[in-house]
Amino acid sequence: MQYALLPFSTRTRDHDYVGRADIRAALAERRRSIAETAIDNLELLDLVADKLQELPWRVMVDHCIEQDGRLHLAVLAPDMGRNLVGGDEVNAGFYLQNSERSVCDTLACSRVFRVACANGALVECDQTQTLTIGSAERPPGDWQRRVVDVIGRAFSGEGVDIDAARFGSTMHQMIVAPFEFLCHLAAQGLIDDDEQSQIQAAFDDEGDLSMYGLINAVTQVAHGLRDNDRWVRSFEIERLGGEILRGDHNLPTLEFARSR
Repeated sequence: MQYALLPFSTRTRDHDYVGRADIRAALAERRRSIAETAIDNLELLDLVADKLQELPWRVMVDHCIEQDGRLHLAVLAPDMGRNLVGGDEVNAGFYLQNSERSVCDTLACSRVFRVACANGALVECDQTQTLTIGSAERPPGDWQRRVVDVIGRAFSGEGVDIDAARFGSTMHQMIVAPFEFLCHLAAQGLIDDDEQSQIQAAFDDEGDLSMYGLINAVTQVAHGLRDNDRWVRSFEIERLGGEILRGDHNLPTLEFARSR
C-alpha cells in the first residue's frame, strides 16, 4: 500500500495523493510482529524523518510503500540538483528498504533522481553512500548513526557533485555491443528475458549509444514496473542501474587467439 510520510509533501506524478494515510500513524495503530533480528519500521522512519527535517533543503517523497512489514521509501530534494549535458538534471535523493519479518536486507543508500524522465538510480559507489544489513544479521549497535551518515552524504553538495560527475562520465562511454551487454546481465540472472527485451527496446528508441543511454533504459524499465505495482522488482532494477553506473557488470575482457 502507498502512504504519505508527514510532514513531507509527496511528489505528484500520475496518481492522486490527496488523503493518503501517513505511514507512521498507520504503523503506530497496527499490531505488528517484528522478527528478532529485524529493525522496527516505525523506529527507522522516526529517525529518518527527524534527520530529513534538519536538512536545509525542501524534501519530497517520491514513493512510500509498505506491505506485510516490508518498507520502501524514496525521497528527493527538488531544489538540490546538478545540470548534465543535454538539458538533463539530477536531484539528490535517499532510498530506504527494511523488513520487519527479515525477508530482505535493510538498505539505506543515496538515490539520484533524473528530472527529465522521473527515473531514479540507487547509488552505492562509495562506502559512505550505503548501509546494508543482511536479513539474517543482527543490526549493529551503531546502525542509527550509520543511517544518519548516509542521509548526510546523500544530501551534501559535494556528494551530489560526485554523483553528477559519475553520470556525466557515462555520456562519453560508448557501448560497442549493447545486445551482448544485456545478454551478459541475463546470463548472470540479473534480468529476465522480458526485461532484456524491454531494456533493448528502450535503448533503441532513445538512440543514445552511450552507457548513459543504457542506464536510462534500465531505469525506464524500473519506472514501468512501478506503474504495474511491481514495486519490489522496480527497486531491484533501479539498484541494477546504480551497479552499472559503478561498473560492476562490464563485459569480461576477452583474450583473442593469435593466428599462426
